[in-house]
Amino acid sequence: MRVRIGSEDLVAVVESDGARISSLRHMPTGRELLASTPWSDDPADGFVMADSSAQWHRAYRGGWHLLLPRAGDSPAAASPPQPFHGEAAWRTWRLTGSRNACRASVVLRTVPLAIDRWMSVRANMLVIETAVRNVGSEPVSYGWAEHPAFAGDLFGPASTVRSGDRVVPLDPAPAASFADVAAPAGAVTITAPDAGVEVALDWDAELLPRLYVWQEQRGSTGFPWWGSMDAVGLEPAADPYGTPLDALGTLSLGPGETRESVISLRVDRSGDVAPETRS
Repeated sequence: MRVRIGSEDLVAVVESDGARISSLRHMPTGRELLASTPWSDDPADGFVMADSSAQWHRAYRGGWHLLLPRAGDSPAAASPPQPFHGEAAWRTWRLTGSRNACRASVVLRTVPLAIDRWMSVRANMLVIETAVRNVGSEPVSYGWAEHPAFAGDLFGPASTVRSGDRVVPLDPAPAASFADVAAPAGAVTITAPDAGVEVALDWDAELLPRLYVWQEQRGSTGFPWWGSMDAVGLEPAADPYGTPLDALGTLSLGPGETRESVISLRVDRSGDVAPETRS
């Protein structure tokens, strides 16, 4: 199932698999902002690789995922084990939608967490409001990361990526790299004059103080990309990648407790934003 929401400025498509935002299009320029793999339109199949990381990458379609209760590989001691990037990204969510808003909901089975995610388009802004509730009888420790993969053609030679007053360095394409950096500003701005847009991502830095920078711009020639993937992930996260080693994450919810988060993405034409309003 999929739900299409939008305005005259911005149109998003939300899929039931993983509550993934598969498309985010800026209508004034016709620019697709999210990356997709060359096989993103292939039908689902019954073949599953034994390793969940390999399966994730084989089946990965691009877009924007929520990674919860763990980003990356599960700690060896986790019981029950988590699939790569966490159960939430693998589940089929319930979707209900209107013209400009969509609600996605799921109750995880590996940990007793219920997740509600409201995605709405307001003029030139996508707003994602998420509530995570412990429906069990014991405290739950977990991790959280947002995984938007942006289209690689936003990152041309004239483009810049900034977090607060700091430049986020990217390698020139073709490139394949990963970095984990502190993001105390809770903001990233992509200025892409060649693409005609400026994209501003804002989030709660107290909840998500890290930023994963995943660059896969036709730099990996072997499995699974075969040199054909063009994406840059700018991913707010709760914990440094791969940590902690003895738990799913450093966030915690007691029985009945709820944690809420708001993350927004604003898209302007290049040059339309006054310097003092930029992140």
